[in-house]
Amino acid sequence: FQLGYRHVDTAAVYENQLGVGQALKMADVERDEYFVTSKIPGGLNASSTAAAADECLKELGLKFVDLMLIHFPADFGKNGSKKERQEEWLALEAWAKSGKARAIGISHYCRKQLDDVLEVATVPVAVNQVQYHVGMGSAGPLSTDDRDYMREKGVLYQSFSPLCGPCAPPDNKELITGKLVTEIGAAHGKSGPQVALRWLVQQGIPVIPKSNVEKHLKSNADIFDFELTAEEMSRLTAATSPAVGGGPSAGDSGDCGIEEEEKVLMV
Repeated sequence: FQLGYRHVDTAAVYENQLGVGQALKMADVERDEYFVTSKIPGGLNASSTAAAADECLKELGLKFVDLMLIHFPADFGKNGSKKERQEEWLALEAWAKSGKARAIGISHYCRKQLDDVLEVATVPVAVNQVQYHVGMGSAGPLSTDDRDYMREKGVLYQSFSPLCGPCAPPDNKELITGKLVTEIGAAHGKSGPQVALRWLVQQGIPVIPKSNVEKHLKSNADIFDFELTAEEMSRLTAATSPAVGGGPSAGDSGDCGIEEEEKVLMV
């Protein structure tokens, strides 16, 4: 907060909410001046959904969060179904309507999984938080978790790992010291990471860069005093590396394959 940040992004699975809550309590910032996002696991039934969300509030020491997300369209073992997604979403709606969240959304969801939710939703799906960064601009829907469809449906597309943190070496350094981003950065007096982050925000995509190093936190926020040219934006969008990280292949995040997992389970 001392550096000007006002968005706190956490989750039950991160196992850091007690510490985050203590930091929020110690911060000399009014509650209406900062925004808290948390996440509950996917694959929960109605009662477990409410209990998990309540536990997030308890650990954070808050009466409400600004945004609560369902972290995955199934449990983390990829066991899930349309019925379970709909049950969890409706339970989260009820929880939010009780005053405990100002907005709710999803993470790691693709088109089919979003459609399952939209079929029953009475509250807008505010956000889909997914991995997205330079190197994925021209990638297909399996890589981007159906980026264009999310926009079509009015779901804010938010980038986590905007610097390709989960990518395997050496790809995890390409948006830090790679030739493309550093060459463009030199023209603006900016670093490679600042160029990579600016590419996202210049498209209207909010980003969640992760760091606990003060100089990096400062640098990550210092991206609003320059603008990439149309030619630079095109070059960055056309880049095919680094591809999505953490999935089964360079063209597949692994999130959209939940449908296939369901088919296997039904056989």
